[in-house]
Amino acid sequence: MAETHPFRLRPDEVAERARKFFGSGGLGLQLVSNEAGRLRFEDARGFVELDIRADANNQSRVTFQYEGFEREVHEFRRKLAKQAAEETRSSE
Repeated sequence: MAETHPFRLRPDEVAERARKFFGSGGLGLQLVSNEAGRLRFEDARGFVELDIRADANNQSRVTFQYEGFEREVHEFRRKLAKQAAEETRSSE
């Protein structure tokens, strides 16, 4: 499944949070690709791939492709949206 969502975070912030959430410090998935705005995590159950692109005003547009991790991807999206909203409020 693939879906695209905008976030009020810079691409590097999204990538850093994805590595923490899906990688060894979080779900423990193996990072098998980390190049040019694309991250891919895998394990025996499936994969999560993020294609992170810069958008206007230090924002990002992230395309998620995944298999076997639907709940986890939705949780990560909620966390990103919440963190972005908190950072927006604190910078005003």
